[in-house]
Amino acid sequence: MFDVTLVNYKKMDISKITTYQSGVAQSSAYRNLNKLFSELLRDHGLTSMQWFVIGTIYDAGPEGIQLSHLSEKLQTGLPFITNTINLLESKGIVERRGSPTDSRAKRVSIMPDFIKECEQIEIDLRGKMRKSIYATISPADLRIYIKVLYQLSGLK
Repeated sequence: MFDVTLVNYKKMDISKITTYQSGVAQSSAYRNLNKLFSELLRDHGLTSMQWFVIGTIYDAGPEGIQLSHLSEKLQTGLPFITNTINLLESKGIVERRGSPTDSRAKRVSIMPDFIKECEQIEIDLRGKMRKSIYATISPADLRIYIKVLYQLSGLK
């Protein structure tokens, strides 16, 4: 039996946390954040994964991003990306076009009419997250959390 008690996370000795306890905490955090994102995005008619796809395309700028690069960046399969893009295209959020350098490749970008709405959704989500889940986390702790997320994800 392991001698570990997680009564007060602020005073815990992290060298005594078991791998399964940290795994449970990580899974719980993911589910809580995903549930919150889903609730906040419902007002905008989007799922969290659709928002992640839209945001990644938005970050690519007016030239857009190839579907294969989008799939890699989001670490998900091309069939899922294709289905999601089909849905977002039917909603008038994104547009797909051929690549000027590779006739087989498809690029996707945000529809010009949706750019302002995309920016407004981001502002809305940030505000709601600050008032809810981030209200109990100090800015310094949030910076550390985001830094560690990026380190663990391999994103730059």
